[in-house]
Amino acid sequence: MNTETIIRILNNSGFYGVYADDVYIYMEDPSCILRSFETFAEYAWVIISVFTGLMLTGWAISMIRGAKNDIFNNLKNLILLFGTLSALGLIINLLYGNDIFAQGCKTIRAPISELNELLETRNNRLGTDELYERLDVYDTGPINP
Repeated sequence: MNTETIIRILNNSGFYGVYADDVYIYMEDPSCILRSFETFAEYAWVIISVFTGLMLTGWAISMIRGAKNDIFNNLKNLILLFGTLSALGLIINLLYGNDIFAQGCKTIRAPISELNELLETRNNRLGTDELYERLDVYDTGPINP
């Protein structure tokens, strides 16, 4: 299997930072805990953005109903608070570089020759017409009538 196909399969499997040279394929360590924090931060960013939209909508409705507040001061405060919270992920990546979570994960390498050998073994075991491995699961316990 060629290197581009292996890289595509690894990227589709959820590995980060996959690239290759002539001998090795490099990828981030799959057990890196910082990627879990990245997933949490992405969900939190979406929730904060939705909360920002709801708060701005509520503020607009209260202003339409006739609240006696300074409209420009309220708008400035809401945009500063919730706009900054919504843009926090982008601001952090801008300050710390391309991807802050990738800086804490170590890079591992796998020889391309060994990967090709493992893939050939898998293909020889599966055969040409099978698309997945067949697993037979059975219970070895006694059969009660």
